[in-house]
Amino acid sequence: MALDKNDLNSFDRPITNNYSTKAKAASDKFFYGSMPLPLLLLFDKKIRKDGLRIGLLFLETMGTTGAIYTISAMSANRFRPYAYNTDVPLEIRSRGGAKNSFFAGHPAVVGTATFFMAKVYADYHPEMKHKWILYTIAGAATATTGYLRLKAGQHFKTDVLTGIIIGPLVGVLVPHLHKNKSLVATRLSLAPNFQQGGTGFAAFYKLGGK
Repeated sequence: MALDKNDLNSFDRPITNNYSTKAKAASDKFFYGSMPLPLLLLFDKKIRKDGLRIGLLFLETMGTTGAIYTISAMSANRFRPYAYNTDVPLEIRSRGGAKNSFFAGHPAVVGTATFFMAKVYADYHPEMKHKWILYTIAGAATATTGYLRLKAGQHFKTDVLTGIIIGPLVGVLVPHLHKNKSLVATRLSLAPNFQQGGTGFAAFYKLGGK
């Protein structure tokens, strides 16, 4: 009740007038639909040979995005735009999820999954021409999800911009780091720290063996 949209910066403030359950439902379809998409990579013979490795790599990639989002949402504790909208029922505005605005998880997840697919497929097919098409499709899916979250009043512009940057970066960089020869040579690997009370990332160094 005490929230005042005038306390927000002018860039984000207009989004407080947005609220659409249809846009939210549409963004959920992109969100949940993107998660199993990398399974399509298994239809490729070259990739299918490394199916288990790619699967584990995808879990690590999504886990990285999830860890970054969780830490950010808990630290920022920012109200969503609809919490400022007096046209939205108070029971919705006051629920716990109304304080998870920063950053936008939906476009981040979509960006991670789709750019992961584009990166892995392109790496397994270096001879492929017009690789930009893969990344353009991934970018379009990510941007569309971000737009829907704005229209739904679920996130501010700064939330969405952050999400559409972090998601694709993780989706591309995690596979790239595992491809890096220097990391293979030193047997170094990075992973989100899921131990009890842990945050950030953990580095593992393998001694001896292959």
